[in-house]
Amino acid sequence: MKPEYEKIIDPPERSFTAKTVNRDNRPLLSQAWHFHPEIEICFTTKSNGRRFVGNQISDYHEKDLVMFGSNLPHGFTTEEYSSQIVIQMNYDFLGEIFINSPELRPIKKLFSHAKRGLEFKGKTKKKSIKIIDKLIKKEGSFQLLHLLELLHLFAKSNDMKEICSEEYALDFEVEQFGRIKIVYDHIMDNFKNEVIIKEVADKLNISEAAFYKFIKKQTKKTYTQIINEFRINHASKLLMTSDKTIAQICFESGYNNLSYFNRKFKEIMHKTPHSFRSNYLNRKM
Repeated sequence: MKPEYEKIIDPPERSFTAKTVNRDNRPLLSQAWHFHPEIEICFTTKSNGRRFVGNQISDYHEKDLVMFGSNLPHGFTTEEYSSQIVIQMNYDFLGEIFINSPELRPIKKLFSHAKRGLEFKGKTKKKSIKIIDKLIKKEGSFQLLHLLELLHLFAKSNDMKEICSEEYALDFEVEQFGRIKIVYDHIMDNFKNEVIIKEVADKLNISEAAFYKFIKKQTKKTYTQIINEFRINHASKLLMTSDKTIAQICFESGYNNLSYFNRKFKEIMHKTPHSFRSNYLNRKM
């Protein structure tokens, strides 16, 4: 199965796109995970859920600000209403001569760095939000100037974090992405129950031994690590949105041993389930 290639329709008389994307929900990875040659900046104004970038899965929340390089697979899943400002441009959106000019070397380097996926925090994010707010409200040359201002800020930032491993970004192959997507969709559908390796290996038409090697090579993680990430992410959501006991959440997230669940939760979230829920409830007060 081929990965879902998203064709970006460039507006007439425009060298890049800047738009607000609203969705009632987008719960399935199969609806979200895609790639495109355009570089993308995404700022979440409303929503929270899971963010998939290359070989990394993490939670995202309001004011999440990220940048994806060319052809880096990514997607956001949520069961809530979502509003995001999305800015997309080609590597040479202002022309080959322009991007290779001495003044734009930092931005050219930024575009290359973004192949790993970048998350911006701290002062950079605060300044960026103001620029994005002005950018989305403007047209023509004023909008272009704000985009260059934003890219310059990103290029000079010390408040950025790489999202996925360098090895994954450099080794990414389009045909392998389609196979990874099959695996992730299977886990999404089955992580609450026992995930039978043979079932997903059969979908790829490979042996179980070859499947383990494939997963490790393409994601830099073991299959067990990936399943635990899905399960703990699901448990985190239940801890925030329900009054179910930790034991109930443990079993509803695919675990049958409470002590093992507690250990894996702390390993991934760096907090016990009880502390995670307490911290979340205290923030809401």
